[in-house]
Amino acid sequence: MITSKEKGIMRNRLFLFAAVFVVFTGAAQAEESGQKNQLKQHHYQPGQGYEQEPEYKFSGRITKIPENSLSGIWVINNDRQIVVSPTTNIKQENGKAIVGASVAVKGVLQGSNFMATEIEVTTDIP
Repeated sequence: MITSKEKGIMRNRLFLFAAVFVVFTGAAQAEESGQKNQLKQHHYQPGQGYEQEPEYKFSGRITKIPENSLSGIWVINNDRQIVVSPTTNIKQENGKAIVGASVAVKGVLQGSNFMATEIEVTTDIP
């Protein structure tokens, strides 16, 4: 008979396996699409989960943004949709966030959506 302690250990191991699978699958898909991704390390604490959600980084050119606001769905490199909210930190010291500008994007996955936490314009349109 399996004790409740053993069930808890098995549940934690299953959760850890599922989390690692999701992280590596997402990183592999991003690499296959030619995006430059970097995954910060996050430490798993049994019974507490991760310290924070894994954060992804990539760069590219803005190919589409909303017309009247910086908030909404942006497209980077014609194929990667990101969600930009009013709380997204958009740094425009090196140029304006407009179609054609190069950007470095940081964010997290929430379900199937990439939620941008920070966008830095790295160069203005050439």
